[in-house]
Amino acid sequence: MVEAPDYGHVTTSEAFSYYMWLEAMNGRFSGDFTGFEKSWDIAEKYIIPSDKDQPNSSMSKYNPSEPASYAPEWEEPSKYPAKLDFDAPVGKDPIGKELVSAYNTNMIYGMHWLLDVDNCKGESLRHR
Repeated sequence: MVEAPDYGHVTTSEAFSYYMWLEAMNGRFSGDFTGFEKSWDIAEKYIIPSDKDQPNSSMSKYNPSEPASYAPEWEEPSKYPAKLDFDAPVGKDPIGKELVSAYNTNMIYGMHWLLDVDNCKGESLRHR
């Protein structure tokens, strides 16, 4: 089995999180958090997508009143992928409106799972 980082040209959110954790620990012991601050700057530049990186995506249309579609959980892996039930009630995102108000966007602020670090696959809008 080949994991994403083994492929080359790709890194993961786990790798970024570990990098940030190492910088936080260094700051804790040294008292100098500039490395930690820089790690956040790098994450925001490369792996936390901006609005420009997600035009017309599902996240650009996120509605906190309808945050998800229900998928049942099964005991057996053979029953996956589970069929989505678009009519099942799922509740509302309790902080969605507050986040939109605070950040002036309905895009979710979070890391992508995988990152094509040098646009080898041609998927990055920043390299077009």
